[in-house]
Amino acid sequence: MESPSLAGGRQRSPRPLDPALASAPSLRRIPPGISPFRTQGAQARETEQAAVQANQVHQDNLWRELLEAELRSQKRWIENWSFLKDYDPMGNKKEHPKLPEHISLFSDTVPSTANQVIGSRVNTELGKKISGMDFLFAEGNRKKKLKDGFQSI
Repeated sequence: MESPSLAGGRQRSPRPLDPALASAPSLRRIPPGISPFRTQGAQARETEQAAVQANQVHQDNLWRELLEAELRSQKRWIENWSFLKDYDPMGNKKEHPKLPEHISLFSDTVPSTANQVIGSRVNTELGKKISGMDFLFAEGNRKKKLKDGFQSI
């Protein structure tokens, strides 16, 4: 069926009029060696896995070459430039500090538990202000001392 267009000409309808033709699957040629019962997703996954398998050997070779190049450059640096780590920019020999034999795993300045994190902030200026505000604003929740007439005997 033809329908009029805005330009005044006639265009063919993009869909067929016969519902049987509209729902029929397209008959495409299946290449040899591929089963017609497999879905396109399964075929795509299989080809992707085959490509990954082929690339793993190549990736392994590239990784080995990278490691060899890294070791070569490390040896070259030791031969040519390692003397620089022993001297400062002015050419004076550096004295490396002696490291202690034992170091504690826990820090003296950085809190290691959640309670220490909270407690370490109380002695700061902001922590003192917040504690003072808490004391002033929580007055209604404190226990009040009763006058002499209301005290129990």
